[in-house]
Amino acid sequence: MAATHPVSLTLGTSSTEIDVWDRYTVSLSMLRAGQPWTFSMWRSRDRATTWEVLNRRVRLFDRVTLAIDGHPQLTGRIEAFERHASGHDECVAVLSGRDLAGPAQSWDADPTLALRGLALDDALAAIFDPLGLTVRVTPAAAAREVQGARRPGAHSPGTQRRRSPIALAHPRPGEKAWSLAESIVRRLGFLMWVAPRTDGTVGIVVDAPDYEQQPAYTFERRLDARGFGSGNILDGAETFSVREVPTEVSVYTGTVRGAAVSARSRAQENNAGLFNAAVTRGFVLDTLQAQPRHVRSERARTLQAAQKEAQRVIADGMQDFHRYTCRVQGHGQTVQGQPRLYAVNTVARVHDDLMIDPDGRPLDAPFLITDVEFSGSRKEGQTTTLTMVPLGSIVISPET
Repeated sequence: MAATHPVSLTLGTSSTEIDVWDRYTVSLSMLRAGQPWTFSMWRSRDRATTWEVLNRRVRLFDRVTLAIDGHPQLTGRIEAFERHASGHDECVAVLSGRDLAGPAQSWDADPTLALRGLALDDALAAIFDPLGLTVRVTPAAAAREVQGARRPGAHSPGTQRRRSPIALAHPRPGEKAWSLAESIVRRLGFLMWVAPRTDGTVGIVVDAPDYEQQPAYTFERRLDARGFGSGNILDGAETFSVREVPTEVSVYTGTVRGAAVSARSRAQENNAGLFNAAVTRGFVLDTLQAQPRHVRSERARTLQAAQKEAQRVIADGMQDFHRYTCRVQGHGQTVQGQPRLYAVNTVARVHDDLMIDPDGRPLDAPFLITDVEFSGSRKEGQTTTLTMVPLGSIVISPET
């Protein structure tokens, strides 16, 4: 039986900690920003958060911090407040919203901003400040320490962010703030995702996937000779998908909209990952059906730069080619004698006897956790759903 984890939701302006929660769902991701959260509460007359206190202190646009075991997992903004009442005087209130990347996904960057020549931290601050979001760039290892309740000093040093000045001059009118910031970060060869902070600012991780760490967690489903299973996996699923995966990419350089393209200005890249048995586990035909991409580059001026752009298009398509998802009890595991909550950008070892390859071999490999969803209710207990990808699946390379 997994341990029960104390869960709290604190309203930012009034510092009110809600103690009448009935159900919650919190999603964390290093690949998808603006993750949703919901928090359901019942009507109480004797708890600290009475029905009257709750209605007096909840305000739309207010910030909230959701913590598990006292460790912040998400800093978000209240975007919706619902109340339901039955004919028997039973009331339920539901708060919902997204993490603090949500507003930056929905609303536009100021097109009068001057970004050229700024350092990365200063450029991100300039983009997010008009939305009332004070940004602090946080190393990935430090974010894992906050979310996973890891012992200080136990993390790897992480990737050093580049200090190259920003080449982009201005945002385009109508360009979303998060899309703009993400495009800048991706050009430098990094991912960007949200991490919780306790000081009211938005933690932005600018880093690369950490494939060098040792597995922190273990997820198992083993079958004995009679077919009975054991392990901590409640539900597990392995997914392969080529729906958005190109088999080959051609990038054309030095062209503008409306101009003809020439084969001499084309850089072509084949998707070698679809022929790698370690990646496909044998679930791809030896002879592929063509799924070509033809890209007119507005930035590449040399064939070498176009080749890099073609590689990035393939890498983006392969991010979701192979995924493993499992649901387990509780919100963490004991790692080296210490309790540790599940966190993104962390490696786990997976063994699943039901996910066999065409030769009958079970899935047994390290995976990188990209998404974590914490769920809980007072009736059904606490579970976590984790989405993982094989090590090396996410490839990020800087522009030349």
